[in-house]
This record gives sequence, C-alpha cells and structure tokens, in this order.
Amino acid sequence: SLFFFFLLLMQPCVLIPAYRPDDQLVKLVRDLRAAGLDRMVVVDDGGEDRSAALFAEIRMLQVPVVTHVVNLGKGRALKSGLNFILEHGLGDAGVITADADGQHRPEDILKIARAMALDPDALVLGVREFTGNVPARSKIGNRLTRLVYAAINGIDIRDTQTGLRGLPHRHLRLFLQLKGERYEYEMNQLLAIRTHEIKVSQVPIETVYIEANRSSHFNPVRDSLKIYGLLFRFIASSSTAGLIDLGIFYGLSRVIPGYLLATVIAARIVSSLVNYFLNHKLVFARGSHHRQALARYYILATVIMLLSYSLIRLFSQVLGWPLLLAKIVGDGLLYVVSFYAQREFVYRTPRR
Repeated sequence: SLFFFFLLLMQPCVLIPAYRPDDQLVKLVRDLRAAGLDRMVVVDDGGEDRSAALFAEIRMLQVPVVTHVVNLGKGRALKSGLNFILEHGLGDAGVITADADGQHRPEDILKIARAMALDPDALVLGVREFTGNVPARSKIGNRLTRLVYAAINGIDIRDTQTGLRGLPHRHLRLFLQLKGERYEYEMNQLLAIRTHEIKVSQVPIETVYIEANRSSHFNPVRDSLKIYGLLFRFIASSSTAGLIDLGIFYGLSRVIPGYLLATVIAARIVSSLVNYFLNHKLVFARGSHHRQALARYYILATVIMLLSYSLIRLFSQVLGWPLLLAKIVGDGLLYVVSFYAQREFVYRTPRR
C-alpha cells in the first residue's frame, strides 16, 4: 500500500528499553523486521550476565544495543536510546518507544507508525482500553493518574502509563533534556505537552498483560509519588505563601484593628510575590515571557484578593465567625479557583 511505501522512505526508529528481558524481546525484534520496520535500537538497562545471551542474539540480528553497566531506570534507558538515535541520524521520521515484554504487538506499533506518518508533529500515544482481564493495580493506577493529569493540565490522556509512544522528530531534543530517570520520565513527557504546545494523537491499541503483568517493574507507590510531584509542588508553594499571608494578616489585624481592607492588601502583596516566583519556576515551569505572566498574575491576584475580602466580611461580620477562621475558610475556598486560573490564564504558553 501507499503507507508501506512511505514507511520504507521515512521509517521511524523503534526504541526498546529492556531490563532483564526474556525471549519476548527477540520475538518482538524478529516480528518488527518481518513487518517492515528495520530501524531499531535496544537498550540493555543493566541486565547483568543473566540477559547476555539474549542481547548477543539481538546484535546478531544487526540491531544496535546500547548498554548500561548497571540498572539506571527506564527514563535513563529511553534517554540513552534517544541520544544514540540522534547521534547516528536514525530519528529523521521520529522514534517509537515500545516495551520489551511482549505487551506491545507489532500490529499496534505499525498503527503508531501510520499515525506518525499522517501527523509528523504530533506525540502519538498508544492508548489501551483496559477491558477484559486487567490487573487491578494497572487499572486503578491509570485511572488515578488520568484524573490527576487532567486536573493539572486540562487534557484528557486516556492512558497516562502507556509505554507505546511515537515521539515526533521536532521534539526529540526536548524529550532528551527532560528530567526523570525512572518511570516519572514518561509522565514528564506528558507534562511537557502543555508547556511546549505539543500536539497529541491517541491511537487505540490492544490491552495485553502477560502473567498478570508480573514482568512490570513499575512500583505503584514509589513511582506514583514521583509522578504527582507537580501537584505536590503546587500545594507546597501555595501553603508557603498562605502561611506568609496568614501571618502578616494576623499581625496587622492586631496592630491596626478596624482596617480590614488595608490588612488584606498588605498581606496579599507580600505573599503573592512569593507565590508567583515559586509557581513560575517550580510548578508551572514557565522560564520565559516573564513580564506577561507577572502582569496576568497580578490581575488574577487582585481579583482573588477582592473575593477573599468579600468572603472574610461575609463570614466574620454577617455570620459572626472569628476573623482568623473567616480568613482560613475564605482562602481555602479560593484555593482551587486560583490553581485553575493560574494554569489557564497566568502561565499559559503564548501562541506561536
């Protein structure tokens, strides 16, 4: 067909990170070659002597093997592979990342290649439907990260843990520079979508689990904590600014009682500066367009401040609550509003 003719001319390179693989790796390499995908790179992520024979067989099939002497993690393995691909000019049509344990069928890898050919600038994700006999930790873990990711980025990624991805050529250097050495690296790829305005294409693939996914080295507790780092940083940033705001508000309310609006304004000016710079650098990671973001931030801060003042008056003067309690409850209600407003308005990436 025309697609396969195009594939021969502009063929993506398949990158397979492998940690202590079994015969499924050799079978995948042979099947991909039979399907017409000849560009492949395998990364031996410190499998030690127990996997030496398998990697020797891979080399005999004329497939390059990048070797880690010790296990460095999936993120580092992917980046080592990307570095090799860029160094040797193998990524002109992009890179497809696939797992070594047989969970990604050659037919689905070809689906990713086809989608990349149709839209070369898009990050193509092979998304599983999670139907049938799916291990509980995989189903629950994906639902949780899907919800958290959507809350943070406003984009519905149906399978946040998929390892089958088509990385466009234009973003390979960006992906190589992302932080993360283990499973959090793949989530960092998804977090870069919004920041760098990367197009996303989602392609349904078969849900395959071998021996209840026992070969997976994903630790749902350890790696989920790393994945949710951005949300934790926002909470820490907001909590720090909130404590500063609360401390100044309480101190001034004792020194100059009766000047509620002035007290709210003074406390918010100081705490908002702290909050802005923490969010700008650590949470939403927008290193450029500083002036525009700062201007938008203070427009938002003014609105939030007036809403905070109104809620404090409502709770303290109308409902008769203690002033400090009114402040805590009012700002707590505005917490979620502030997060989404900062994500959508303050730290948005300017359109090219």
